[in-house]
Amino acid sequence: MRTPALLAAARPLPLTDREREIVTLAARGLTNREIAERLVVSVRTVEGHLYRVGAKLGVSDRAAYADLLRLAVPPGEIG
Repeated sequence: MRTPALLAAARPLPLTDREREIVTLAARGLTNREIAERLVVSVRTVEGHLYRVGAKLGVSDRAAYADLLRLAVPPGEIG
C-alpha cells in the first residue's frame, strides 16, 4: 500500500501537506463535498486548494491528479 507520505518521499511535488491531502482524496474519486466533510472544512476551501494545485501543476482534472500522484485506485476502493 502506498501512503501519501511514501508518495511524497518518492516523488516530491511543490504542494503543501494540505494540498497533497486534498488532491489525493480528489484523485481517489471523492467529490469536493465529500472531501470537505471528511476534513471538516468548507467546500469552498477544497475548491480553492484544488484551484491552486491546478495552477502549480498545470492540471485540472482528477484523472491527472491520480497520474501525478501515481495512485492506482482499484474499482470499489474509492471512499
